[in-house]
Order: sequence, then C-alpha cells, then structure tokens
Amino acid sequence: MANQYDYDDEDEDTTTQDQQIPAGLRKALKRLEKENQELREANALRDSMLRERTVKDVLDSKGVPSKIAKFIPSDVATPEQVESWLTENADVFGFQSQTQTDAVDEQRQQAASQFQRINNATETAIPATNVADLTARINNPNLTKADLDAITGINGYTGSGRRAF
Repeated sequence: MANQYDYDDEDEDTTTQDQQIPAGLRKALKRLEKENQELREANALRDSMLRERTVKDVLDSKGVPSKIAKFIPSDVATPEQVESWLTENADVFGFQSQTQTDAVDEQRQQAASQFQRINNATETAIPATNVADLTARINNPNLTKADLDAITGINGYTGSGRRAF
C-alpha cells in the first residue's frame, strides 16, 4: 500500500521533462528574436533604398539637381510628397518648380498630332455610304478593265509605278 512518502519514479522523469521545455522555449524565443531583428534591419535598408530611388527619380523628372536630395526630410518618401516638398521649397533653393501645365501642354500636343494623323487618314478614305455602291459595281459580271480602272482610280496605270501620260 502506497502512502504519501513513497518514492515515485515517474515524478522524477516529468520534472526533468518539465525543466527542459522552458529551456527549449527560451532558445526558440532567442532565435526568433534574432530573426526578427535581422528582418527589421533588412526592411529598413530596403525602405531607405526605395526612398532614395524615389527621390532621385522625382528630382530627375523635375530637372532639379540631385544634391538637393540630402535636404529632403526622411519622412518625405512618396513621389507625391517629394513633389509637394519641392514645390514648397523651390524658392529656397533657387529653382523654379515645373508646373503641371507643361505636362498638360505636352499631352495636348500629342493629342493634336494624333488627331491630325486620324484626320489625314479619313480624308482619303471611302465614305461608308459609297461602300455598298462600290461593292455592287465591282461584283458586276459585265465589268470591264476600263470600268475597274475608273472605280479604283488608277486610270492609265502602266504597272511600273508610274502613270502614263
């Protein structure tokens, strides 16, 4: 019959295992903390490189000397923030901020040239109302070569790329 003073072998094994669990958890915690610190450092490096690249790109697009980048505060990171900061401080550094009207003017010029190209193409095009008439005339089984030349507009074509006179 067992009493409270009997020695139990199972208690000793459990105690040893219980003592090993916190030690393993402490080691795992230290390892995870170290990984976390390394990831934070890598993230901070990536963020700083991204900010530097963003600032450089905005400065280049605005035609501003890249030396001004060292004066831009570290909390200014996005392209919009950099542009805003440049606009606010343009007079301090002695340059004129490029207004957005230049970009609008460039877009208008591109649109005007595209419109002109489309307009030139449509001036020489056959009107849609004449397509059915031309199709009927070309499909006529009694069509002669002279009629076909009149329809296509190549009267007197010699085949050498030159018109006969």
